[in-house]
Amino acid sequence: MRLDRRFLGWGAFFILLGAIPLAVRGGYLERDEVADWPRLWPLILIGWGISLLGRRTPIEWLGGAVSTITFGIMGGGLIAAGWAGIPFSAGFCGDQPGTAFAARSGSFETSGSLRIDLGCGEMTVRTADGSDWRVEGSDDGGVGPDVIEDGGRVTIRTPEESFDFSDFGRDKTSWTVSVPREPTLELGVTQSAGAATLDLDGANLATLSFTVSAGSMDLDASGAAAFGGLNGTVNAGSAVIALPSFSGRVTLTVNAGSLEVCLPADVAIHIRTNAALGSHNLDGLGLRKVGDDTWESADYGTAVSRVDLNISANAGSFALQIGGTCGA
Repeated sequence: MRLDRRFLGWGAFFILLGAIPLAVRGGYLERDEVADWPRLWPLILIGWGISLLGRRTPIEWLGGAVSTITFGIMGGGLIAAGWAGIPFSAGFCGDQPGTAFAARSGSFETSGSLRIDLGCGEMTVRTADGSDWRVEGSDDGGVGPDVIEDGGRVTIRTPEESFDFSDFGRDKTSWTVSVPREPTLELGVTQSAGAATLDLDGANLATLSFTVSAGSMDLDASGAAAFGGLNGTVNAGSAVIALPSFSGRVTLTVNAGSLEVCLPADVAIHIRTNAALGSHNLDGLGLRKVGDDTWESADYGTAVSRVDLNISANAGSFALQIGGTCGA
């Protein structure tokens, strides 16, 4: 039998692309061991160099093999661990301090809706006593965000004309948003190409939603005073989410990214997954498997706090931690 070298590289590529996520999912590789896949990019250049130096010699195939195998390892690492190893906020969203803008603020009554949408930059969200919301910080030129108020709905967003993708020399945008503890809120947060940190201690949240695109988010809702449920999406980014003891629904989607969710030990869980070209750690958590893609806590039927968790991972990774410290 004669092997066609033209297809050997593709074969190796696809084997690695699938084998690495399976190895992480099966516990043979730790997720942290493959999370540094972006650092392998110099091997691609080395492979190309070998191909050029060995052109029309018996070792010409070696350079292609090095590059193809590297692509396979990086692709498998991306599927298994997501984009956590890439510092999205550095450089791309500006690395020089911006100019302070005039703070915006307002007040809710007993309930309301607050949406925060940052296009590119760094964001810190924290809670404060009372019913007042507030946003302060800095950006390129001290322009500040657009604030739209419509009855009990407030939207804080990046100005539509403020960012040009060809302008990489602009100053960094940085927001600090205060969320009031007293009103019952529907809170939505969108972070793109940057980094967000949220501490929602004491907040009364009817619902919480988030979207991370080409960025990172550290969301701690473990100290929320009331919590109705969560809906979140990670696109080519990473997120770590800590939740409180509650009963409700959580729906999460990971597209070419990584997501870690942490729940208290006293919460019983029913989990359904759709992990197309993705990975998860659910088989190693001691949960009872009740279907091909469904797991459940042994005490789910009788527990006081019960969470219905729906996960979709498309070329991404999902990890659940029960008890302990999130991110540990």
